[in-house]
Amino acid sequence: MPVAMLLTSKERPQADETAARVQGAFHRQGWHVETACIDTLALDAGTTRVDTPRGRVRLADVDLLWVLGFGRAATFLDKMQLLAALPARVPFVNAVSALLTLHAKYPIADAGDAFPQPETHAAHDADALAAVARRAGGRWVLKPPAGSFGRGVTVAEAGSDRLLEAARALTEGGRYALLQRWCPEVLQEETRVLIAGGSVVGCYARERAAGADAANLSAGGRPVPAKEDPARDALASRAAALLAERGVQFAGLDVAGPWILEANVINPGGVATLEALGDVGVADRIVERLLTACTGTR
Repeated sequence: MPVAMLLTSKERPQADETAARVQGAFHRQGWHVETACIDTLALDAGTTRVDTPRGRVRLADVDLLWVLGFGRAATFLDKMQLLAALPARVPFVNAVSALLTLHAKYPIADAGDAFPQPETHAAHDADALAAVARRAGGRWVLKPPAGSFGRGVTVAEAGSDRLLEAARALTEGGRYALLQRWCPEVLQEETRVLIAGGSVVGCYARERAAGADAANLSAGGRPVPAKEDPARDALASRAAALLAERGVQFAGLDVAGPWILEANVINPGGVATLEALGDVGVADRIVERLLTACTGTR
């Protein structure tokens, strides 16, 4: 029986996390599933291994690797290098190169029309970011490049004390912050689109809570069925194909109007939400497409 290894930020994922929701779908395809905390990665005599509830497992022996969490930030590069040292025969859902370069919210170079993003700036100088906004005017979004769950997101007007204070908080200690032009389309509908194997597998809209800067469900947002939108679907399909070419077979896209606000390639939420909204087959579609794309099997 082939083995899929899911590397998460903790040994036992919570019931609403992707790792927990897809295990049954793997089993229905005849696969065994192992989960391990990525922070247990180690090198033993040239062999990369992890610790699972049933014991130590050599990653060179598994048939599919899916990184669904980064664990401790201080050891991120060590873990990526240990994974990159694995034999080329071990397929990843999202390639190590993609985890290194595409997990943050920076624009994707040379993406063209396949991945349109609002005007974006990045720096570790709060005053410089505030000056950019002040010169251009209008409303802006400040956020950490690798943040999640809507943490650290601030929407503020150019020249406001709030924008400068948020920039200083995000860049404290020399960290980088992203400044992105605010898109009024988020007031109409902001959607989370899940993609797998180079195509769209599901989509829902997120209604933000009153006064909230982010529509994330963890920030008080409410999931609702997405409206039919052929333009959004076409945009997401182009982005899914582009990401697949660059080693990303599973991701969550945040879309508003003609813009892709960001791509989430590490454990994007959405599977449990889509199931709760009535799409009970989404986990099976995801696993079927991943197995076809990554291993050529189903």
